[in-house]
Amino acid sequence: MSTIKEVMMSLPSIFKPEKAKGWNRVILFDLAGQEPSKWTLTVENGVATVEEGATKTPKLTISGNSEYIVQMFTGEVPPMKLVNAKLLKMQGPMMDSIAFSGLWNIPKKG
Repeated sequence: MSTIKEVMMSLPSIFKPEKAKGWNRVILFDLAGQEPSKWTLTVENGVATVEEGATKTPKLTISGNSEYIVQMFTGEVPPMKLVNAKLLKMQGPMMDSIAFSGLWNIPKKG
């Protein structure tokens, strides 16, 4: 299984800039579980960058266990399934949460 660091650092490579036109946001991943950590994802002018730690004030915060984030971005479990099961929480504007899930080229498994 991938580590949370591998998954977080891979986000810029699976980012779909065409889905983020005019959508500039700072998103904080506040993670517990097997690999507790904080990650700041910045989407700005069609580019996604990731930094370890809480480095900027977020517009959207995603919290939950690191293993669920790994499962989401590796395609093991669909993002909305994790949110609906309350395994991941998104705090911030609802429209940002919806937009966020469409920004990624997540592999389909199964």
